[in-house]
Amino acid sequence: MTSAAREAAKAAITHLTRARPNLYELSSALGDRGIGRAFTKHSWRARPDWYPDTYWTLTKIKTRPSGRSGEAWGRLTWKGRTREGEERINGSMKPIWRELRREDGDGDARGGPRLSQPAAIDDESAG
Repeated sequence: MTSAAREAAKAAITHLTRARPNLYELSSALGDRGIGRAFTKHSWRARPDWYPDTYWTLTKIKTRPSGRSGEAWGRLTWKGRTREGEERINGSMKPIWRELRREDGDGDARGGPRLSQPAAIDDESAG
C-alpha cells in the first residue's frame, strides 16, 4: 500500500470512527493492522503508579467487515512482566484503548527513524 493510499484510508477511518475508538478501529488505521504494536487501556494510562509498564502487544486480529468488531489476540505485559503465550484480549470492543508509543533506541516516539540535523559546514574549512 502506498503512503497516499494509507493516508486516505486513515482519513476515511478517522472520519467514520467515534472520538474514542475501540481496539479494532484503532488498529485498522495502522500499518499491518496494528500487529506488533502496543496498546493500553485508558485506565492503565491514567494511573501509571498503579499500572507501570502495562500494555497488550497485538499478535493477531480478525475483524468483521464493518471494521468495528471481531476478535483480537496478544501478549499481556503486566507491570513489566510479559506473560507466556498468546491470549484473547478482553474488552476490545470498549472505547477505552490507546496506542502506546514508546521511545526506543531505533526510532522516535511515533515509530519512525530518528532524524538528526546535519553538521554545519564551515566556510573556512572548504577553502
